[in-house]
Amino acid sequence: MKKTMIMLPLLAFAGCFTVFQSEYPAVEMSSAGNADVKVQLAGFEAAVTTYEVLYGYETAYRYHHYYGHRRNYGYWGPTTVMTETYVPQTQMTPAYIDRATEILELNGFNPKTDKPDYRIEVKFGGPFVGDGERAAEIAWTIFSLLTADYAVHTWTAKLNIYDVATGKLLMHCDYSERYSALVWGPVPLLSPAGSDKTSPNFMQNWCLMALTDRAMADATAFLAAKPPAAE
Repeated sequence: MKKTMIMLPLLAFAGCFTVFQSEYPAVEMSSAGNADVKVQLAGFEAAVTTYEVLYGYETAYRYHHYYGHRRNYGYWGPTTVMTETYVPQTQMTPAYIDRATEILELNGFNPKTDKPDYRIEVKFGGPFVGDGERAAEIAWTIFSLLTADYAVHTWTAKLNIYDVATGKLLMHCDYSERYSALVWGPVPLLSPAGSDKTSPNFMQNWCLMALTDRAMADATAFLAAKPPAAE
């Protein structure tokens, strides 16, 4: 009972707080207006890793206690315990090409045509973490006495826009998006683990969404400014 009373206030203060986090880039999409701009999307491919929990049982040896009237005694013997195994599952996600499709549709472009005039292709690269950034991550963990977690990820994207009829490259842009965050909590290890702001999946998704938005802002601006394709 005493242990429970001690743990309750500890758990209450075990939350994690975001000290700082990169600001999401501001972008503005352009509208196709009344023009019928037929667009095909390609690329936007990214892999995400999730973990499947597999439960099982195994035999382990432990000390079995017996309590008699006068003394305690016991013996070492086998016992069955439940185990948890985390198996990584990596698969491709359509999240970013779906996001790009929605952007085109909301701004009057036609991304679901069988005869596109233009192809927008985006290729992602990353994550990239420099030696200095890695050292900073380690330093924050050590000097905060395991109460803080600092993480940095940089992802890149290449945007190409092609004329489908001729195969000619009409536009090319390179992008780089850096995300960093620092989280802190009063309980070593437990508090930082309670935040997803520094998890690899969160950082990847943040960067790739930002890169998708930036690329589509430039792509819609470029295509909106072009004269209508000849029928």
